[in-house]
Amino acid sequence: MPIATCVVADDEVLNRELLSELLPKLGIQVRTAKDGLHALRALEAEPADLLITDIRMPGMGGLKLLLKAKEKWPDMPVVMMTAFASVESAVESMRQGAYDYLMKPFGIEQVEALLLRLNERQGLVKEVKRLKADARDRHQERRLLAGSAAMAPVLELVGRAAKSSATVLVRGESGTGKELVSRMLHEQSPRAEGPFVKVNCAALTETLLTSELFGHEKGAFTGADAEHRGRFELADGGTLLLDEITETGPDLQAKLLRILEERTFERVGGAREIKVDVRIIATTNRDLQGEVAKGRFREDLYYRLNVVPVVLPPLRDRREDIPGILDHYLGLFGREMGVKPKIDPEARELLLAYRWPGNVRELVNVVERLVVLYGAEPVTATRARQACPELGPG
Repeated sequence: MPIATCVVADDEVLNRELLSELLPKLGIQVRTAKDGLHALRALEAEPADLLITDIRMPGMGGLKLLLKAKEKWPDMPVVMMTAFASVESAVESMRQGAYDYLMKPFGIEQVEALLLRLNERQGLVKEVKRLKADARDRHQERRLLAGSAAMAPVLELVGRAAKSSATVLVRGESGTGKELVSRMLHEQSPRAEGPFVKVNCAALTETLLTSELFGHEKGAFTGADAEHRGRFELADGGTLLLDEITETGPDLQAKLLRILEERTFERVGGAREIKVDVRIIATTNRDLQGEVAKGRFREDLYYRLNVVPVVLPPLRDRREDIPGILDHYLGLFGREMGVKPKIDPEARELLLAYRWPGNVRELVNVVERLVVLYGAEPVTATRARQACPELGPG
């Protein structure tokens, strides 16, 4: 929605009158206040889409008003007004969360250009929120489906662990749902509104992974032509998932141990200490204690990661979950393709009897393959075996 209402705070009557004349010409209703305190009262009485405030005012000035407004109405953009001599204060206000500033004296052209940028920004903010909501919906569609006795203690442990910021180590065979559990831990935690950042430790070399996790300074190495924020900084205030943690080498393990102990690090090529508030979840499909015994993983890092251990059983040990998973994903992929998949009884028994060595991931992939290949056509046992030879001969 475009900006429709605005509160203007300025101790100079002429500036208040000027904006009271300019803004309605741009379709914006205006309320004015002579200082920060009166502006706060006006906003508390009736919130606005935009706050425009002078920096220097008697009583509560613009910077203090900015901080209070961002605390109470974090999504409301704030624009500062300043004279040339106070440009440094305007720049500082932007560091504190102001959207932009207007240099006095200004005319309708400057105000119109500012509002155009603001409306574009508001449109982008709305689109980002929509995409995040869509992403949450997709994650919920691909949620952990577990009603078996084997999964009951796991879900109880996840629910308890989610309430804290303790480090969690999620172990299980490939395809058992370790990332889904990690997302549950984040989404059920007090950090749910913060970022959920994932990095696959097996997908990058040690050097690239170090830079990806901790970031680097400009000029830190050949090709580092700009400052780069790492995943730890991006996850500040939220959760960082270190997927397949056992694929890290000894140097990186030492760095991870430090950040788990002190919550501080330096970027590659930098000397400035950076402090972050990040909840760490690590996953592995290996026997981590065995890796420690073989000298391939630091024992002290293992203990730091293993504060809350969550072990996911393979699908073969919770077979009563298979029908629910099968039906859920038949419906999900059917909706995505606009069809109603049909599995005949013999084909269904075939799918239920299979051992699923690839666990839930393999089951989901097979269901998707059947829906893609056959759509609304009935899936017989013969068709299921043709599409998925791993199910065995007829």
